[in-house]
Amino acid sequence: MSGPLITVLDQRAMTWLLAGLGLTIFPHGLNLPIWISTLALAIGIWRWLAGQHNWPLPNSSLKLLLTLALVVAVFANYGTLVGRDSGTALLVIMMGLKLIELRQRRDVMVLMFLAYFLLITHFIFSQTIPMAVYVMTCVWLLLSLHMHLTSKEQRPVRHSLRTAAGLMLLGLPLMLALFILFPRIEGPIWGLPKDAYAGMTGLGDSMSPGAISSLSQSEAVAFRVKFDDPVPATDKRYWRGPVLWMTDGRNWNIGPALRPTNSQPPISAAHDSAVSYTVTLEPHNQKWLFALDLPTNGNEYGQISSDFQLVAPKPIRKRLKYQMVSYLDYNTGELTAFERKLALSLPKGRNPRTISLGRSLQIKSRSDAEVVQKALAMFRQQPFVYSLRPPLLNSNDPSDQFLFETRTGFCEHFASSFTMLMRAAGIPARVVTGYQGAELNPVDDYYIVRQRDAHAWAEIWLVGQGWVRIDPTAAVAPERVERSINTSLVSAGAVQFNLPHSDMLSSTWQKLNLNLDAINNRWNQLVLGYGPNQQREFLQNLGLDINDWHKLAWVFVVLVGGLFLFITAFVLAPRHKQIDPVLKHYQRFCHKLARRGLLKSDNETASAFAQRVKTSRPDLSKKIDLITQLYSHLRYAGSDNQKQFQYFKKQVTEFKP
Repeated sequence: MSGPLITVLDQRAMTWLLAGLGLTIFPHGLNLPIWISTLALAIGIWRWLAGQHNWPLPNSSLKLLLTLALVVAVFANYGTLVGRDSGTALLVIMMGLKLIELRQRRDVMVLMFLAYFLLITHFIFSQTIPMAVYVMTCVWLLLSLHMHLTSKEQRPVRHSLRTAAGLMLLGLPLMLALFILFPRIEGPIWGLPKDAYAGMTGLGDSMSPGAISSLSQSEAVAFRVKFDDPVPATDKRYWRGPVLWMTDGRNWNIGPALRPTNSQPPISAAHDSAVSYTVTLEPHNQKWLFALDLPTNGNEYGQISSDFQLVAPKPIRKRLKYQMVSYLDYNTGELTAFERKLALSLPKGRNPRTISLGRSLQIKSRSDAEVVQKALAMFRQQPFVYSLRPPLLNSNDPSDQFLFETRTGFCEHFASSFTMLMRAAGIPARVVTGYQGAELNPVDDYYIVRQRDAHAWAEIWLVGQGWVRIDPTAAVAPERVERSINTSLVSAGAVQFNLPHSDMLSSTWQKLNLNLDAINNRWNQLVLGYGPNQQREFLQNLGLDINDWHKLAWVFVVLVGGLFLFITAFVLAPRHKQIDPVLKHYQRFCHKLARRGLLKSDNETASAFAQRVKTSRPDLSKKIDLITQLYSHLRYAGSDNQKQFQYFKKQVTEFKP
């Protein structure tokens, strides 16, 4: 059965509406399943063709059946109807379903407001500058279309575009005032669904073969650092993250040692080695805060644990900025009995060849330091290979397989096998994961640490020195400490490192990327990072005390109210009515005749005037009839045909009485 015919919009208006809705949905095409994007495109094409050929719309029964089928399909795809991804998918589908039932102008308005709401959902996926510009552009186009469809006068689309741009510019000061003055609170007003954080990347609380090598192929920014003091040398830029104590022979976990303390762990250090810096950490959905090895204390966002990790009470789901001080030369002091037991524990019956080698090194060495040197010499002298794509370790004894068979691995392979060797030799040891290195951005003089800089190393405990960092990867690939991995040159697992750019093209490309990152950093700091602390500091610089709510409220009311009244007065102020371009050119036609003594009376219609002129000047009859007919059609028939208007304009211009 078929429904009523399409009558709500003409085809030109329908084309503009479909284009606006398509731009609104377009960015979600990267986040939604391909079948939903294809369905939305198919509905749009069908709706355009239906208007073109005057096809009937589906009846209520068919629409209900289609709605139920699509809701079931979304549930089958996501396993839920609640969440960021499934909710966005439902919103896109419902917009498409609303599109096929446009019978009244009210339906068009509902669809327009749905489009405004859908635009907001883009910020759940991305809050970058390009996304903000894209959304604002779509708002401008939708507002223009909204005004064009609701206008009682038939005006060119460019008039609606210009008017919408003017309204948005008028609202800009009000938006800025609300952004700066509206009270900020700690934490979100409402929580986002769990799947809103699914795309975040970062180091987890465990490590297994291949975990860090896959992360190291990402160019995503992990955090940015601004140093207050002289910048540490490259081989000192180890950014401490999760400390792994427990192993089953393959996987490493943080274990029970991860307990934040309210007091600073024991540490003695050369105070001239203290480094002060500011970290801007990107959200990664884990509890770790990263700091230069070795952090001295916690901060307002996290406490320091007994193994010198910075741990937040909740997963980091928003950008954080915090001050830190670290010591580059330090002594962590004695071990507790519990820590010694953890740092020497080995899984029973696993990796027997590794255990045997470690005990052999202990027997043949005169000190723990000599054991360490012999183990590192083994990595340097034997044919070990540093690779992003090492062979899979399918054995139940992965360390044995790595040390004695494949000898090809990434940092996690070297760190975990070295730690097991040390434990077998009676030396307390643990694995530390984090990042190594940092790239200078000279534009704003800060350093960028990317996911490609993810790294794992070992820590051993030596008498009189405390915990000492040992990086066995550096014994095999010392370039890893000096340079970052070049992710664009990863081929068949071979690791290549970033070198200074010698050619002009690559150097220009790097400068462009660094400038873009500096712009993004400013955006993050000034806009996305404008929280309670930043608001308090900014208002204090203006002489306003954020704690004096009475004064702040008066400033807010006066400023926002004043701006609102100014915008209202500006919009409602009387203006000279703009002459219709069709009437303007007709008046030009009449002026040409007036110079020949043929004046048009104010109460004389266009057709009556044409008839009178033709009586006096029969030689102009054809021209006068054509111009008068075009004028009457464009002026009174509500036509918005630009080609016809241009033809009318040309006839008036060429008319010579």
